[in-house]
Amino acid sequence: MKKIAILIAITSLFIFAPQEETKAQCKQQRVYKCARQGGNAIYLRDFNTKLRAVRSSRSINGTKWPVVLNRGTRYRFILCTPIKSRNDVKLTLFDSRHPETKPWNSTEKSNTDKFDFICKRSGVYYVSIRFKPGKGRSKTCAVGILSFVGKNQ
Repeated sequence: MKKIAILIAITSLFIFAPQEETKAQCKQQRVYKCARQGGNAIYLRDFNTKLRAVRSSRSINGTKWPVVLNRGTRYRFILCTPIKSRNDVKLTLFDSRHPETKPWNSTEKSNTDKFDFICKRSGVYYVSIRFKPGKGRSKTCAVGILSFVGKNQ
């Protein structure tokens, strides 16, 4: 009987204890919500990342992903972050000819959270999600979405 009481107590602790949000990456719900902001665009891929707090102004924090884009295609890139880090995160699109410091395009949560890109040359491009310079005092997560808008003639 004593074992059953202990088992019930432990089980109820897990059931009724406050659930904490996972800190590893943004939850899948944020990815779904962000993907729905694309309008009529077709979801292709998400970029889900965790950003650690920046310790110095020179440290680079964030993640970079390679993507293959096709010539003559219009793509939409969307950035979603938690409300508390809205103005701290930036999504950037660049390639080997246009390094991350001089990208093709980027979006920052302060003004707009998405941009369209018409690919002029097929090849490997890179998407990065990082803190803006001088920002990132606390850790957060961010989601980038790549969507297909259509073919440009």
